[in-house]
Amino acid sequence: MKDNKLGSETSLYLLQHAKNPIHWQPWSDEVFGDAKFEGKLVIVSIGYSACHWCHVMEKESFENEDVARFMNTNFINIKVDREERPDVDQLYMSALHLMGVQGGWPLNCILLPDGRPIYGGTYFTQHKWLKVLKSLVETYKNEPKRVEEFAQEMQENLEDEHYERVNNQGSINEERLNDWVMSLKSSFDSVYGGYKYVPKFPLPNHLDFILSYGYKENDTVLKHHISTTLFCMANGGIYDHIEGGFARYSTDASWKVPHFEKMLYDNAQLMAVYSNAARNTSDASEYRFYRSIVEETFGYLLGNLRARSGSYLCAQDADSGGSEGGYYCWTELELKELLKTDYSWFKDLYNIRPETCWENDLFILQKTASIDDFARKQNWTEDEAYANINRVKSILSVRREKRIKPIIDTKSLTSWNALLIDGFCQAYLAFNHRQILNEAKSIADWIRGKMTGKDGLIARNFVNNKANINGFLDDYALTIQAFIKLYQINGVLSHLEYAKDLCETVINKFYSEKQKLFYYTPSDSKLIARKIDIDDDVVPSSNSVMAHNLNILGTYYRIEDWLDKCKLMLATVQGFINKYPSSYVNWMALYERLLNGSKEISVLLSAPIEHTELSKLIQNSHVISYHKELPMSQGQKENGIYLCQNKSCLPKMSSINELLEALDS
Repeated sequence: MKDNKLGSETSLYLLQHAKNPIHWQPWSDEVFGDAKFEGKLVIVSIGYSACHWCHVMEKESFENEDVARFMNTNFINIKVDREERPDVDQLYMSALHLMGVQGGWPLNCILLPDGRPIYGGTYFTQHKWLKVLKSLVETYKNEPKRVEEFAQEMQENLEDEHYERVNNQGSINEERLNDWVMSLKSSFDSVYGGYKYVPKFPLPNHLDFILSYGYKENDTVLKHHISTTLFCMANGGIYDHIEGGFARYSTDASWKVPHFEKMLYDNAQLMAVYSNAARNTSDASEYRFYRSIVEETFGYLLGNLRARSGSYLCAQDADSGGSEGGYYCWTELELKELLKTDYSWFKDLYNIRPETCWENDLFILQKTASIDDFARKQNWTEDEAYANINRVKSILSVRREKRIKPIIDTKSLTSWNALLIDGFCQAYLAFNHRQILNEAKSIADWIRGKMTGKDGLIARNFVNNKANINGFLDDYALTIQAFIKLYQINGVLSHLEYAKDLCETVINKFYSEKQKLFYYTPSDSKLIARKIDIDDDVVPSSNSVMAHNLNILGTYYRIEDWLDKCKLMLATVQGFINKYPSSYVNWMALYERLLNGSKEISVLLSAPIEHTELSKLIQNSHVISYHKELPMSQGQKENGIYLCQNKSCLPKMSSINELLEALDS
């Protein structure tokens, strides 16, 4: 452990620390063997390449010779990229929560040589970091029994995955779902959308459920909340008005000041939400606005994150040129020089006023008026408004290209690319954008061709044209979800068969018969505890996604065991939903699916469905089959269109319009 060993790693985050004077080691079983041999405590420091406070702690502490000398003498030091190893991150984040510490990154945990945690925290100043480390070294030396007892207690708590199931399977009812929705409503920010608390995260799976449920139930509160949230986010500083794409979160209530890193998982899911909103709105201006956000975000992803392999890279940093956000912001003088006569209306549209200045004379672009309202104020048509705005954006884009660009993380992750397939599919449904659908197919080809081994197992990480690290539950769950969606759009049976094969693998390698849920790590995991992920956060929990998958694939293939597993999973989690509805919104969507039942639609026609018909047909509660080979459709003896629900089928129909009328009735 005499050298920094990160120089040969492929992770950008690890490479960023490869020249630190600390003797960082990548995560491995061998490192813990060395820790046991030397009898030293282990520091595991977890972050990711686009993490601002990770960079700050590196500059303050990890590049400091005195800090490095103390860490090298007294500890074995491990660096982990949380995006490559979410299993390690999840385990020690759970430990942090058990210690009563709020989570975040960088995540720094101090472990015994066998991996059991004894202390943890997030960002530390240099003074506090050294003070903590010196105290731990003294305690480990002088009070080993106390340290061992605490480590054993932590181990037992980390292993304790106890879920109290709701045994009454017939307890699914509309009143309970209404109670959960009312709980969500009580936290809504009625002015800026989202929830009342800050910092504000977009939480796309929340928005997707609220959108779907709000329009299905014609709930004016939910519909207003969605339009307000989508409007304020896309007009706020969290959105990049020049190049497209959303930052990770906003530090304030009005979505103005973002934490500037851009993550693939946010943009993938937000493309889906804005596309679904466009499909549901009857307002032409609103539809056009949503379309512009989706197309600009697609342009950002295609131009900045697409790799030669057909996959997409995972993130763009918050920092560039030594400052956070400098790439995205503007001084008033700079805008005046660039825009000349256009500045007079531009400053009104983007709120360039002394009181809106962010810091260091920099302005974050933020709109408060809709484009159609602003057009009327300027005596422009809506077409003229979009043309003028896009012309000015091009001027600013050319100038911004001369700035130091934030670094892009060069790895591709299976799970996040699977989210992008879904986002691209939703965008295709909304806007009939063939290039976007082709990109979804390209990612699917990458997953099947590059990330799936001959044994049918999928890898998590792809960098330098190589797949590495075995996939975790989210990689499988989100890939299954994506390939189901692709099948519903293009009718390629092999996509659905691939999803079914992956589902069988997940049951074999991740399922807990005791808990009736799936572990996040496969059965051959060597971590000190296997965790079960049920909380829906910015990305829905891998268990809630798997429960949806089991329900849909169980319907397609008439596999009663999968349908039963889905119901047991929901019953297991239902007590948690009752206590904290906002943490289980994708589970709520499953509850609503089971409450109202799926509509089973067999479209057995020789000609493909027109896009406009397909866009109206594909909904969350619809299971659509195009093949008699599928058990769901085997009972239909002749070509035609069939609609079934609760084991009851309507007479055969001959056109999609007839089907759509039946669905509306």
